[in-house]
Amino acid sequence: MNDRPGASFEQSEVVDLYPFRPPYPEAVFEKLREVAPRHNAMLDIGCGPGKVSRPLTRSFADVVAVDPSQHMIGLGKSLPDGRAPNLHWVRGLAEDAPLDGWRFDLTVAAASIHWMDHDRLFPRLLAHAAPGHVFAAVSGDDAFEPPWEADWQRFLGKWVMEVTGRRLDPRWRDAIASDFGGHVDVAGRAFFTAPVNQSLEDFIKCQHSRDTWAYSKLGNRTAAFDAELAELLGPYAVAGQLNYTVRTLVTWGSIVPG
Repeated sequence: MNDRPGASFEQSEVVDLYPFRPPYPEAVFEKLREVAPRHNAMLDIGCGPGKVSRPLTRSFADVVAVDPSQHMIGLGKSLPDGRAPNLHWVRGLAEDAPLDGWRFDLTVAAASIHWMDHDRLFPRLLAHAAPGHVFAAVSGDDAFEPPWEADWQRFLGKWVMEVTGRRLDPRWRDAIASDFGGHVDVAGRAFFTAPVNQSLEDFIKCQHSRDTWAYSKLGNRTAAFDAELAELLGPYAVAGQLNYTVRTLVTWGSIVPG
């Protein structure tokens, strides 16, 4: 088994469920276009199936999407704009993937930034930065303060302890709102929201696309997890559908030279 942080996202059991994740609000992409100094080349690191990079192929002359998972890249190619002629998929870790010859106006990382070695990553990004380069991080594609929030927090507290043996740490989300270990001079942060309508069944499947709730992590507890979550959410569903809001944070700035 690969014990590298984030390695579960290379497994087909997780990748196959990524389409059940809600999309980012369209305003996220507008902000990314706005903060970029130019629109020649954009880099998406830890890109997954290209949730950021695929839409931005319509705005940048070239987009390079880097991910260590061949399954993620395969899924991305099957989705809208996944085979755009200006989209270049690269398999590898953001810290050492081949980027020879590229200079980027904008580099974007989503939640995968949590899994990366920042001391190796940011000097490398700076080496491939065009003048005025902007680094941006995007985070948040789950339900934001839904009607079931109190029940959800109790559920998380129980199951995080059950699966990991650790208490739920509500501070982990703050990491992407930081300065990334002093590597980024943050210029701004902005939140964007969008409504989501999703079936209860698909919402539960979406949870298994997240590292802690991967089928392999839950093992023989999967059925109990799903049943308890379905019971929790049932009263909030209308004709089997859940309505909630996604809130996404965009943080941007310049990389601090080492």
